[in-house]
Amino acid sequence: MEQQSEFLFAPGPVPELHPPDPSADFHSEVAAAWQLPLGVVVRVDLASHDFSELQGRLELARAPELPFDTRQPLALRIGTIEFSSRQISGWCLV
Repeated sequence: MEQQSEFLFAPGPVPELHPPDPSADFHSEVAAAWQLPLGVVVRVDLASHDFSELQGRLELARAPELPFDTRQPLALRIGTIEFSSRQISGWCLV
């Protein structure tokens, strides 16, 4: 016998099946503060790192402390490779 999912029959607006990610606003605020394209596929040129160039989705390795202080380095990663925002010598969207 097949299992049937519940149905919601109620007046009013259609409920959201996929609620928005609560961390999305945080990530966009961090991206704006450090002027970096977080969550986007980029090519990053690095200085003082084992890799001189990385390509992939730019993500936070660790969240910055609140309140934001853009004078502090931002811990980033592409894949499993971590680096600091201070090590970025240039970047471009891919």
